[in-house]
Amino acid sequence: MRRAFVLFCLFFLALAALPAGAQTGARTGAKSAAGGVATRAAAERLMTTIGLEKRVDTVVQLYLNFLPADTPEQKARAATLRERAPTAGPRFRSAVVNAASTSYTKPELDALDTYFASGEGQRVLTTAITRAVLGLGSRGQVKGSDILRPEDLPRDNPALQAAAAKYPAFESTAKLELAREFAQEIALITAR
Repeated sequence: MRRAFVLFCLFFLALAALPAGAQTGARTGAKSAAGGVATRAAAERLMTTIGLEKRVDTVVQLYLNFLPADTPEQKARAATLRERAPTAGPRFRSAVVNAASTSYTKPELDALDTYFASGEGQRVLTTAITRAVLGLGSRGQVKGSDILRPEDLPRDNPALQAAAAKYPAFESTAKLELAREFAQEIALITAR
C-alpha cells in the first residue's frame, strides 16, 4: 500500500495526461503570452471534462480508508495524510494543468477535450480507471501504456494521434510536477 499513492499519482497523471510531449519552438512577446493563456485555459477545460479533481478526491478517500493505523507512527502518518486530503484534488489538478499546458498545444488539448466529452471518450476513461484500480489492487506496476493506449484513440483524428505521440514527454513533466506538489505525502507514505 505504500506505493499505492505514488501509483495513484502516475495513474491520474496518465489519465489526465492524455498523451503529451514538450512543445517545440520558442514563442516571444504578446503572441507567446496569449498562446500560453489560451493553452492553459484549454488544459483547465480538459481537466473539468475529465472530472479530475473529483476522481482524485475519490481515490484519495479510498486510499485513506485502507491506511494501516496499528502503531503510533502509522496513526500519526494517517492523521497527517487525512489533514492534507481535502486539498489533494485541487493541487493534483494544478500540477497536471501545468504539465499539460507545457506539453501540449491548444489544438491538441481541444481535441482531447472534445474526445473525452464524447461517449467513446467516457468509455475509454472508465476503462482506464478500471485498469488503474485493478493494477493498484494487485500491487502491479501501472504504466501509462496500460492506462491510455494509442489504439484506444481514433486513428482518423490527427490532433489526438499527435497528443498520443507526445505522451512520454507529458508523463515526465507531470511526474516532476506531482513529485514537487506531493513531496510531503510521498515522504509520509514511503517512510518506514
